[in-house]
Amino acid sequence: MTLPPRGKEDNSSPNPFFIVGMQRSGTTMLRLMLNHHRNLAVPFESGFIPVVYKQLHKYGDFALRENAAACLQDISQLPLVQRGKLIENPDSILQYSIRSYADLVDAIFREYAKGKGKHRWGEKTPGQAMDLDVFWEIFPGCKIIHLLRDGRDVAVSLLGVSWGSRNLMKIADQWRWNSVVAHKLGKVLRQQFLEVRYEDLVRDPATELRAICEFLEEPYDENMLHYHTTATAEMPKVSLEWHKSSVSKPDPGKVGVWKREMSRADRIIFEQVAGDALELFGYERENMPSSYASKVKKIYYNVWKRY
Repeated sequence: MTLPPRGKEDNSSPNPFFIVGMQRSGTTMLRLMLNHHRNLAVPFESGFIPVVYKQLHKYGDFALRENAAACLQDISQLPLVQRGKLIENPDSILQYSIRSYADLVDAIFREYAKGKGKHRWGEKTPGQAMDLDVFWEIFPGCKIIHLLRDGRDVAVSLLGVSWGSRNLMKIADQWRWNSVVAHKLGKVLRQQFLEVRYEDLVRDPATELRAICEFLEEPYDENMLHYHTTATAEMPKVSLEWHKSSVSKPDPGKVGVWKREMSRADRIIFEQVAGDALELFGYERENMPSSYASKVKKIYYNVWKRY
């Protein structure tokens, strides 16, 4: 691909797509699957797009090379950007036609995709469901993939990692809020939004990936089913500890782990906080009444394990 000279219009880049979803919902696995497509490049999570967007007043007119360069320099210093080696050659990025923040972001990811021999880029950072309006503002017409997982399985996974919250009520509330907000925004975006269930993806990846490719208007590529053969190399070593399942074959055994690993009291509490969202998405509800243990544990979460 020949880089467009600065100052000339370039509308050849396909609309990007964004993968959103609650942490521990399988977004990394989906990212690795799509990254194995012959046309698609989805780097390690970067997280900077909405953050820097809210600070654009610091940089001025991006048509001035020095302003775009200053912003690019700040982006390149962000921890997740460095961890994923997103920006390898800033000078090459600045050779693109850049007149706006959207142009700069596109140039960063297009240069990454070019290095992988791909022509279309996507971005995945969990927890960005609340920023869908920002993505749409920057890239009108972009595609959004919302990966949804049973919140109780999300909670079990988060409680099992050192950096996750220890407050089940907080996790349930975050899952409810993030999932419902993304779902409702999807109703507005309509054809530009696709909701995918983690449970379906691990049980029948071929069918779900075909649907995703159709949504992205890309040909289906069976290579995506073999993502695990190179997945480890596509992950920063420091992050592999938390993504052992993500770099392995899809495991249907990960569905419904809450039934085995979540205490009765915690199951009661989760439903009390997020039962309406479980019902909205068609997930099983147990409708158990409060117990002495659940009442005591709610006090524990509210008073001692607040984070």
